Amino acid sequence: MNRPAEKPECRIEALAVSRGIGIGPIAILAERRRRLSRVEISAADVETELVRLHQAAESAARKLARISQLGVTNGEKPGAGIFDVQLLMLAPNSLPEKVGAYIKNEHVNAEWALKRVAEDYLEKQGSSGDQRFREKSLDIEDAVERLMAEMVNSAFKVPAEYRGAVIAARELRPSMIVELARAKPAALITERGGWTSHTSILARELGLPMASGIKNIARMFASGDLVIVDGFRGEVVLNPADSTVEYFSGISRETPANRASAVHGGSPVETLDGVAITIQANVDLPETYRFARTLGARGIGLWRSESLVRDLSWIPSEDEQTAAYLAMAQAAGSDGVRIRTFDIGRQHFEGEILNEANPSLGLRSIRLSLTDTDGFRRQLRAILRASVDARVDIVLPMVSGVSDIERSREILDTARKDLKEAGIPFGEPRLGAMIEVPSAVLTARQIAQRADFLCLGTNDLVQYLLAADRDNDSVADWYQTLHPGVIRAIGEVLAAANSASIPAAVCGEMAGSPFYVPVLIGLGARELSMNVTSITQVRRLIGGINAGDAARLVESVRSSETVEETESLLRKYYLENWGALFPPGLLEVKHR
Repeated sequence: MNRPAEKPECRIEALAVSRGIGIGPIAILAERRRRLSRVEISAADVETELVRLHQAAESAARKLARISQLGVTNGEKPGAGIFDVQLLMLAPNSLPEKVGAYIKNEHVNAEWALKRVAEDYLEKQGSSGDQRFREKSLDIEDAVERLMAEMVNSAFKVPAEYRGAVIAARELRPSMIVELARAKPAALITERGGWTSHTSILARELGLPMASGIKNIARMFASGDLVIVDGFRGEVVLNPADSTVEYFSGISRETPANRASAVHGGSPVETLDGVAITIQANVDLPETYRFARTLGARGIGLWRSESLVRDLSWIPSEDEQTAAYLAMAQAAGSDGVRIRTFDIGRQHFEGEILNEANPSLGLRSIRLSLTDTDGFRRQLRAILRASVDARVDIVLPMVSGVSDIERSREILDTARKDLKEAGIPFGEPRLGAMIEVPSAVLTARQIAQRADFLCLGTNDLVQYLLAADRDNDSVADWYQTLHPGVIRAIGEVLAAANSASIPAAVCGEMAGSPFYVPVLIGLGARELSMNVTSITQVRRLIGGINAGDAARLVESVRSSETVEETESLLRKYYLENWGALFPPGLLEVKHR
C-alpha cells in the first residue's frame, strides 16, 4: 500500500455512519443505467407479459430471501426486518399488482410499466419533509432493481478485486451491502446516505466502516487510489503518507470489535467509585438487540416505531403493529423496550404530497398523533396488546409541555377501554416523554410530575435549542453539542427527573460518544441509550472513570462561556487523567 510520491495527502470531511477504520485501494462502483423503451403490445400479448412479470417477481423474492441469510452469524440475520419489507413489496398483491395493472391499462411491456410505477412510488416518497423517510426511497429502488434485473437478466455480481478494497459509490442499496460484505471490503464511502438509512444500519450491523456525504466521488477518486476511511470522526484520507497509514493501522487494531473479548458483556458496568450506569441500545430489529445484549446492553432504550412505515400513505394495521411490537418485546425480555410512537409527518397518515415551509416545526410527532386521534389510538392499542406479560413502555416524541402528556393519557385510557370491551387482554406500559424542544426543558419539572420517565433526545435537543439543522452542512458550525446552553439544559432535565424520583435516559449521539459520556455522568445521567457499535467503547470508558471526578469536572465547565472554552477544559482534563481510556486519536480532533 505505497502511495505515489507525487500525490500529496488530502483529507476530506465526511459523515461517519458506521464506526471503524478501513484502509485500502479505492474500487469505484459505477452506477448502472439502463435504457428502457416503451413497447406497445397487443391485447393478446398482455397475458404473456403478466406471466413474465410474476415469474420475475418470484425469482427476485427467492434471491432476496437468500441474500437476507448471507450475513447470518450465530442465528442472527443482519437486516432481517429491512428485507422483510422488500419481500412484501415483491409479493403478488403489492408492486407486481400495480405493475400488472399498468400493463393491462396501457398495453405496454413489463419493463416500461415497472419503470413508470416505480417513478410514482419514488416521487411520493421523496416528497416527504422527513429525511429518514426520504432515505427509505432507496429500499423501494432496491426492490425495483431486483425485479428489473430478473426481467432483463442482469443480476449484480461482486468482483473478486473488491476484497480488502474501499468501495466508493454514489449510493449503495441495502441488499448490495450484504452482497458486498461477502467480499470483505475494508470500508465503504458514498455520496448519499445518512445515519438512519437502511444502508448505514446494515453497514453497522455487518461491521463495515462507512462514511458518506462525499461529493463527486467519480471525480474525487480514481480506482486504485489508496485511502483511509475514519468511521469514528467522519474523514477520508486520500493518498495518505506512510506515517498516516501507520497511525490509523494502530487505531484499527484498537476498534471495539477487536477489544470485545476484553469486556465482559454480561457484567454490570460501574464507575470506579461504584456508581451503576445502565447501558441500553437504540435498535430497529430484534436480532440487533440480541447481539447488543452480548455486548452489555440491558434494555432497548429507544425503538423508533416509524421504522414500520414502509412509504407514504402506508401505515401498518393494528394487528401488524402488534406483531412487530411483540417481536421487539420478546427480544428484549425482562430488560424491557421503550417504543416511541410515530415520529412522522402528516403526509404519512394521509398520503398527501405536502410541502410545509418548515416540516421540522410542523404537524408531526405527538402533535400529529393528537390531531389524528383514531390513528394514535390504534397504535396505543397495539402497544397495549403487545405488553401482556412483557415489559413495554411508551415514549411520546417532541413533547412541548404538560398538556401533551395529559391528552395522551386520556387517549391511552380510551384505548384500554376499547380492548376491555372487546375482551382483548392488555398490559400496563409506563408513559414517558421525549425531551427535545426548549419548552419541554423549561417545563421539565412539571412534565416529570406527569410522566413515568423521561428520555433526553440529544440530537434534536441541540438542533432546536440552537436553531441549527443537524442535516444542513451550511450551519454545521452552529450545531454545537458542547454549547453552554445545551449542557445547562441537559442538567436541568436530569435534575427534574431526579427531583420527581423517575428514571431519565439520555439517547442520541452524545450517549454513545466517549468524549461526551463523562459530562453526562457528571450531570447525573445514569441511563445511556446508544447504537450497538458504541457499547463496547462506552463500557470500557465508564469502568475507568470516577463519577465524583466527573461531577467536579462538570462544575468546572459550567462557568464556560463558549464551546471552545468547554472543549479545551474537557480535553485537558481527559489527557491528564483518563487519556488511556479513549480510542487513539479521539482527543486530537475537534468536538463541538
